[in-house]
Amino acid sequence: MPNLRFFAAATLAVGLASAAHAQMDIPAGSEGSLGGGSQDVGCEAVTIAGTYALDGGSLQNAGAFLIAAGGVLDAQGSIQLGSDFRNQGTLNAAASAMVFDGSCAAPGASITVTGVTTVANLTLSSNNGQSFVLPNGANIVVTGSLVLQGQPGQPLQIVTAAGQPATFTLGPGAQVSQQNVNLVNVYVGPPPSTAAVPVPVSGLGWTASLALLLSILSWGALRSTRIRSFLRTQP
Repeated sequence: MPNLRFFAAATLAVGLASAAHAQMDIPAGSEGSLGGGSQDVGCEAVTIAGTYALDGGSLQNAGAFLIAAGGVLDAQGSIQLGSDFRNQGTLNAAASAMVFDGSCAAPGASITVTGVTTVANLTLSSNNGQSFVLPNGANIVVTGSLVLQGQPGQPLQIVTAAGQPATFTLGPGAQVSQQNVNLVNVYVGPPPSTAAVPVPVSGLGWTASLALLLSILSWGALRSTRIRSFLRTQP
C-alpha cells in the first residue's frame, strides 16, 4: 500500500511539473490529491481506479474520463471535461463546478455522460452543435447553477433514447441559463405528467348525466314533432 501511494504521488508530481499533456492514472488501492492546485491534462485520458481528490483545485482539459468500479473521485473544486465521462464508481460533486464542453472530442461527435447525480454548478456547452447523450432515466440534481449553451445555427443537443426521459432536477434557489439548446427526451425540471386526468363526477356521474340529458332532449324533440303532426291533421 505505501508503495502504491508513493507511485500515485510521484505520478501527480510529474503531472504538476509539466502542467500539460499529462495522462492521469490512479491505480486501484492508491490515493492521490490535486492539493488545491491546477493541472492541465492536455485532453489525455483519465482513469480513477483508486481514490483521488481535487481538494479545491482545478483539473482542466480532461479527455475520456473513467471512474472505474471501486474508484472514488472527490471533485470538490472545478473540473473541465472535454470528452466522454463514465462513472462506474463514486463521484462526490455536491460542492463542485463541472464543465462539459466537448473540447477534446472531434467536432460534432456525440459525448456520453453517465453517473453524474448531484452537482453544485453544471455547464454543458458546445461551439459546433455537439450532442451530449444521457442515460435513460438519469436524474441530475443541480443545486447552484445550470448552464446549457450552444451557438446560433449550431445548437447544443442534449438527448437520451426513447423511453424514460432524463431530467435535470433543480434544487431550491438553483439558477438556469439556457440558450441555443435542443432537448430530446430530456427535461429541465419535472417532465410533464402522463397520468390520466380524472373527470369530476357527482350524483349519477358525468356519463350517466349526459345520457339522461340526451334522452330528455330527444324526448322533447319527439313530443314537438307529434304535436305539430297532430295540429296539421285537425280540420
